[in-house]
Amino acid sequence: RRDLRVVLCGYYGFGNLGDELLLEALIDGLESCGVGRGEMAVLSASPEETGARHGLVAVDRWSVRGAAALLRRSETLLLGGGGLFQDATSARSPVYYWGLVRIALLAGARPWCIGQSVGPFRRALSARLARSSLAACEVRGVRDARSASLLKGWGLECDTTCDPVMSLSATANDPASRDAAAGRLVVNIRPWRGDLPRRTAVEAVRIASELSLELTGLALAAEDAALMESLRDEGLFPATSIATLDAGGWRSDCSVLLSGATRVVAMRFHAAVLALLHGRDLVGVAYDPKVAELADEWGFPLWDGDGRMPRPGAPSAGLSAPSAGERFLRELRLMCDRALSPGEERVND
Repeated sequence: RRDLRVVLCGYYGFGNLGDELLLEALIDGLESCGVGRGEMAVLSASPEETGARHGLVAVDRWSVRGAAALLRRSETLLLGGGGLFQDATSARSPVYYWGLVRIALLAGARPWCIGQSVGPFRRALSARLARSSLAACEVRGVRDARSASLLKGWGLECDTTCDPVMSLSATANDPASRDAAAGRLVVNIRPWRGDLPRRTAVEAVRIASELSLELTGLALAAEDAALMESLRDEGLFPATSIATLDAGGWRSDCSVLLSGATRVVAMRFHAAVLALLHGRDLVGVAYDPKVAELADEWGFPLWDGDGRMPRPGAPSAGLSAPSAGERFLRELRLMCDRALSPGEERVND
């Protein structure tokens, strides 16, 4: 008997806060749709840690036998958010998720996806694997117009929502403290090809100097912290502190860190999302099209690495993170209705 309704898979368990927030947002969202934690399971690179944090079954994502056994227990496989189908960071990513979708189909678990950023692709094979995987999904959700346009070109229908992390509640900040706590520029820099990280550091230092702001580093993964420490050792990034957020205490840490930030420089996508959740002025660094899509949707300044970085500014699109999150949850309920069969109709194995 299939005792699970959803097996979630994404880039979970690798210590990247953005992906851990995606998992948290989707678990909370599924619960709001009537799917209990006892009816969910996760494929994770750190299954013991993931299972303990969220109180559900977690299995090693690298175990084909374990993944197949879990999927035989489940009605569906949910590809849960982020840039799973792209080869800008690794050509292995589309291969892995294509293989997982094949295993799910063989096991009788229906694939679906939410919150995807599809592409960019540097290899034709990666694009073919992505198209094949997404064509097998009964429900498709993407988080930006570029991805929706790509799927439309492939003849695939999809729903476009905001990033699932927008549905998470962040610790509220007192608006009156915005000016009283002024004086900090929070900067996230991640490793990337070429000298974009170094130029980001140089421009952030310039802005901090011009505005007389204290410089603070914000790391969403250990590799971010190591890079910024290296840049600080070189004298390029004289941050007074470098804080690494983790999935266990991100709310309290963000409350402290961003309550005193008048401005944020965000290279990682979810560093920008955290700034939006906390209502902070920001500028995005367009290392990937997904950051440019987010800036275009919300109307905050974007820097592509050429010339002078613009100063962080407030979103101009008239959007708010709470309203975007509420809209995502409404749309998630509609997608769940289409993707999940009623409990009494679960299939016997």
